[in-house]
Amino acid sequence: MIAQRCKGFASEVRLHNGKAVADCRSVLDLLSLGACNGTTLRLEATGDDAAEAVNVVTVLFETRFNEDEESM
Repeated sequence: MIAQRCKGFASEVRLHNGKAVADCRSVLDLLSLGACNGTTLRLEATGDDAAEAVNVVTVLFETRFNEDEESM
């Protein structure tokens, strides 16, 4: 879901897990972070629509990736 949503942004959006960094447009990059439930990640975006991109990714995490909607 992160990669799908970030592809629409011109900004570079990255997630950091310690020294590991993932381009949020790449599913493989995101998987390579090795982040499991409870991992603390840092979100970073640079570019014209960076604030909007950060908001979109933040909402995904806050809503647990729409987990409640998918269980219906």
